[in-house]
Amino acid sequence: MDINLNGKWKNQYDSILDLTVDGNYLKGIFQTAIGQPNFNDKFKVIGKINDNAIAFIVDFEKYRSLACWTGRLEKDEKGPVLHTMWHLSESEGGDEEQKAKAILTGVGTFRKQ
Repeated sequence: MDINLNGKWKNQYDSILDLTVDGNYLKGIFQTAIGQPNFNDKFKVIGKINDNAIAFIVDFEKYRSLACWTGRLEKDEKGPVLHTMWHLSESEGGDEEQKAKAILTGVGTFRKQ
């Protein structure tokens, strides 16, 4: 794929994904505009890319949760775009109802800034 992944990407919620690529490996920083964390909190990102398939994980360590995104890197009429699906797992113990709420799923669309 001829799209440069390095740099900042913003999703539909205004969260920021700042990536550095080394071969097929990714690392970087994620700042979320939703949920418990403050936007100024910065969380580590690690991941991998194979052609236009991408996967990365964000460690929300101090919130005892992890989020994983998988998706595809593409170009459309607006330019580079990452179409992803994410899963967030929270480290919550307790009754069955709480356990059922411990895994969230959603979609994310990131655009190069």
